[in-house]
Amino acid sequence: MGKNVKYRGGISGLRQLCFLALAAALFAVADSGCFLAVPVFGAFFSLRTAGLVLWTAFCLRLALAPFEARRAICGAACGLLMGIMTLLGLGYSLNLPLLVTPWRYAAALLAVSAIYAASAGAFLRLTARDRASGRAGFRGRPGSRRPWEAGSGAKRPGRSGASGSGLRLWLFLTFLTGCVYVPVFLAVYPGVYSYDASVQVLQCFGSLPLSTHHSLLHTWFLCGCLKAGLVLFDSAQAGLALHSVVQSAFMGGVFSAVLCRMRRRGAPWPFLLLSWVFLAVNPYLAVFSFVTTKDVLFGAFFLLTFDMAYDMTACPEGFFADRRRTALMWVCVLFMCLFRNQGIYVALFFFCLTGLYWGFQGRGRKKGEAASPAVKGREVKRLAVFTLTAAAAWYVLSGPVPALLGAEKGDMREMLSVPMQQLARVYHEAPDKLRGEERAYLEKLIDVNALNSYVRVNADPVKSGFRTEVLKEDPGRFLRVWASVGLRAPRVYLDSFFMGNWGYWYPGASQYWILYILFDGAFMEPDANILGIRRDSRLPGLEELLRRGTLTPAFESVPVLRFLLNQAFPFWLALLSLTAAVYRRRQQEALPLLLVIGYWGTLLLGPVTNLRYALPLIYCVPSMAERAIGLQAEPGDAFPSDRG
Repeated sequence: MGKNVKYRGGISGLRQLCFLALAAALFAVADSGCFLAVPVFGAFFSLRTAGLVLWTAFCLRLALAPFEARRAICGAACGLLMGIMTLLGLGYSLNLPLLVTPWRYAAALLAVSAIYAASAGAFLRLTARDRASGRAGFRGRPGSRRPWEAGSGAKRPGRSGASGSGLRLWLFLTFLTGCVYVPVFLAVYPGVYSYDASVQVLQCFGSLPLSTHHSLLHTWFLCGCLKAGLVLFDSAQAGLALHSVVQSAFMGGVFSAVLCRMRRRGAPWPFLLLSWVFLAVNPYLAVFSFVTTKDVLFGAFFLLTFDMAYDMTACPEGFFADRRRTALMWVCVLFMCLFRNQGIYVALFFFCLTGLYWGFQGRGRKKGEAASPAVKGREVKRLAVFTLTAAAAWYVLSGPVPALLGAEKGDMREMLSVPMQQLARVYHEAPDKLRGEERAYLEKLIDVNALNSYVRVNADPVKSGFRTEVLKEDPGRFLRVWASVGLRAPRVYLDSFFMGNWGYWYPGASQYWILYILFDGAFMEPDANILGIRRDSRLPGLEELLRRGTLTPAFESVPVLRFLLNQAFPFWLALLSLTAAVYRRRQQEALPLLLVIGYWGTLLLGPVTNLRYALPLIYCVPSMAERAIGLQAEPGDAFPSDRG
């Protein structure tokens, strides 16, 4: 499929070590509250400033020697975006204006963007693909060969014998993950009964009507496990333990499968080990595997969809020819959509843009030019069938089927968090922008007590008093009032929007109180927790360690970890991966990132910045890092048949 060629390395190992050492120094000299804020606050004569200057100079030397216009432009664009997010994020995290004059703001933006641009340019240089091999310059030495090349005596991944070795690796990684999960399970036994679990249980065992506000699939899974515990063991505790075992085993299997695919694509063992530590040993993700929230399973199917999307975009002809792999991705897409309502919008965003790109790519061919696998009309039609059938299945299972079962539709106010929060912001902080009839309508639309409980960083208090029936009486009036007020107070609207979501795009601090896991449960009052579920830890010491690690995160004081475990880090990594793909002219690597960007876009429209909402993006960090660094093989070599 792909050519067997020798691999030629890029930058020397000594420079790589220097790059990593200086990167660690960069994190060490930056405080969490003032991340890269030296040019903003004016502390020019300090150790932190000296470290940033040395770092920038070193990166510029790597990025610009030898000079390449494409690398300089890509690095500058990436750096500018990161610089804008940094300055905006600093202001919103401190809840105050950073700078007095536009000139000083421009100078700060230039300085911060230069740091990021130099870093991005150096990264592109260090991970530049060798033209002969197509591999990134991080791996191998000049003249080294891939393990399966002629004369090495090793078997090529995906060929004879690879299926058995892949299964052994999957079993080994699953076993290792289980060794981590067992003590965590005993510490949180029977599980972390938190977030919306009590409401879902009330829909099945209590007086609340069944609703599609929460994923019915997840509600049935959770309540089915609890019912099984009640029937088999006369204990809801046992039912929650069953839920924890099934969910954690599934998550461990998914993580191991993704890591096996990374290894099959050519990821080195050290990177594989770090990825496993991030996914399995990371206390945040380990505890989340036992939490009763739909975001966990949604994140698993999102991760599988994202990982297989690269197969589809890198070699569409081979992907659609493999019916088993196509069916597996179809199932993952369907379950992703069923576990969260915005899943269908993210999927359509990705598939539609991918199909459009393939279509325009095919039309752009010159007459008589051979078509690449990615642009054949047959593959576009297959993608259309794939998308339409998945969307149709989702519509049936989320619309007519729940209606037949008597489930009520979710409240449409969930989609209006941003506009209602903007109107409430004007109501509180710029009341002079409201006309009399607009103010009266707003108080009719939203309960006055809810309006008075407005907070800048969370739309839930306002949303709790939103009267959907008033909206349904005249939806056009709501749009007219919202637009009219926005034209008179555009700055207030924009500020309200950024204040509600800066935690998803600024990694220098953690937003609000929602950075942690609700470790000890939520809605545990007797009238909500009707099954009497309680914590019965078998390892109290480890339970306390996990509580301190997730409820009051100690990692916030560790320079590197506070950045890597921040909910904004996945988006920055996606931005860097997109920059690398554009620089390398590897559009097939950029297309799967539409899933990440699409889901991230839906988060910006949510009511609050929440760690669990960002969980699917955090799961994708190792896969995005693999693409950003360029560890995967060429399409022909990277995705051999899984059947061996």
